Amino acid sequence: MNEEMPLVCKKCHSPVDETDNFCRVCGKNLRKGSSFMFTHTGIIIMALVAGPFALPCVWYSKVISPTAKWIYTAILGVFTYYLAVVSVRAFHMVNESVNALSSGMLSF
Repeated sequence: MNEEMPLVCKKCHSPVDETDNFCRVCGKNLRKGSSFMFTHTGIIIMALVAGPFALPCVWYSKVISPTAKWIYTAILGVFTYYLAVVSVRAFHMVNESVNALSSGMLSF
């Protein structure tokens, strides 16, 4: 009486095996965190495009080891800090230039 429910695809409701990564009928990914954007290459591309917004892909990945997840997190943290410092410095330089131009200290 304690019979297990058969596994089915959430998209097409066809039966799937517990070892399947994709549905054999519709091709839906059955394992969260195992698509291209959760691989090393996908995460590096995401990090270059989206910066720290790639961290969820790092931590949801089933492909990457826990050590690699911490390394990616540290690298993205340092990269984000560097971009924040550079952005603040650029803002101050622009602000000082605008103030100098408006006060007449610079002449052309």
